[in-house]
Amino acid sequence: MNSINRRSMMKTSALMVGGTVLGMSNIAGAECPAAKGACKMKRYENDHYYDKDGNFLVEKARQAYYEMMERFHYPIPDILRTAEFWAVDFGLGDFANVGMAGIIWVNVEKYSYFGHDIYLLPGQMIPEHHHIKTAFPCKMESWQVRYGSVYNWSEGEPTVPPISKPAESQKDIVHCKHCELLNVGDVSHLEVEESWHFLQGGPEGTIVTEYARYHDGAGVKFSNPKAQF
Repeated sequence: MNSINRRSMMKTSALMVGGTVLGMSNIAGAECPAAKGACKMKRYENDHYYDKDGNFLVEKARQAYYEMMERFHYPIPDILRTAEFWAVDFGLGDFANVGMAGIIWVNVEKYSYFGHDIYLLPGQMIPEHHHIKTAFPCKMESWQVRYGSVYNWSEGEPTVPPISKPAESQKDIVHCKHCELLNVGDVSHLEVEESWHFLQGGPEGTIVTEYARYHDGAGVKFSNPKAQF
């Protein structure tokens, strides 16, 4: 099996998890009965995810996602216990609010397609970003919610009244003002190439499948100049 981790996500060579796609049982997902309190998970603050010197503790971050998966009754195949499943704080030091985990199932340059699962803790957002054309076409994306719920932020008319708000550390940076809540089974699309967007975990967190064109890391640009993979 090819190694597909956070660093290889940034490479432009074609990568694909060989053979069958792993860990995709219960692919339609299952809604966590969060309204009944059955899946409410403990929210950790930033001091849980960093040591006294401010170093990001990746294993503690991954463990928080495992706890979320268990509450969703989401199957955790062995591959999600390896480095193929990565967690990142984007170098911003605010993982409780700004970060994500993911696994790339397929990323094929030749045929320009990409499959990725995104994991977000409650309220946690991916830094706002957009995709630009490089040697490859601009990445277009669609998202399908498998578990939990997610706020989908994009450019456009402001959502009034607001249904969520960006992390405090990012609120003065983001361009996006339009926000929609997506629940299990909902599918949404990036409407305009190169437009700003980001996802933010709902109250119980979320697991989202992304379908897209080939992912070229050089084509990802963050609105926060400090953000990086």
